[in-house]
Amino acid sequence: MRISPRAAAVAAAVVTALASLTGAGAALASSPAPGSTQDGVQVLRFHSVGVSQVVNSAGHHGPGDVVALVFDVRTPGGAEAGKAYASCTFVRGPGPVALCHVAFVLNGGQIDAQGPIRFGPAPRFTAAVIGRTGIYEGVTGQNTNVTTSGVLDQTFFLIHPDHD
Repeated sequence: MRISPRAAAVAAAVVTALASLTGAGAALASSPAPGSTQDGVQVLRFHSVGVSQVVNSAGHHGPGDVVALVFDVRTPGGAEAGKAYASCTFVRGPGPVALCHVAFVLNGGQIDAQGPIRFGPAPRFTAAVIGRTGIYEGVTGQNTNVTTSGVLDQTFFLIHPDHD
């Protein structure tokens, strides 16, 4: 498959933005102990780094292009926490915008998040937790994402069913 220069630039922008999406989720919170909750909210922090990407161009250089990515997810201390698998579809909007779904396959379960990403010099965005399995079964919440130097820093705020 041949990737156009525009599609390659789009993929690079998505990788940068998704790095912030997947990065924050993998690190454990510094204030509460790992796995603990504070006021009914469990905080997880991660750093994610892209390891693979591919662009399926819709041929329109924008809306309809799909980027698939794989990330290594690590704790802030560098320990392996799992993988993240992302799929982003570009849609119309002011500036480059993509709707992304990311599955974080972590030790003990999976957390799925989805949200729009607007690209810029240092993308920041929030995604909704839309699915979960294993030790995360039943949680709701969101994750915030910040991209810094190609690394996604993510923070998950998870509300467990017994604290709704």
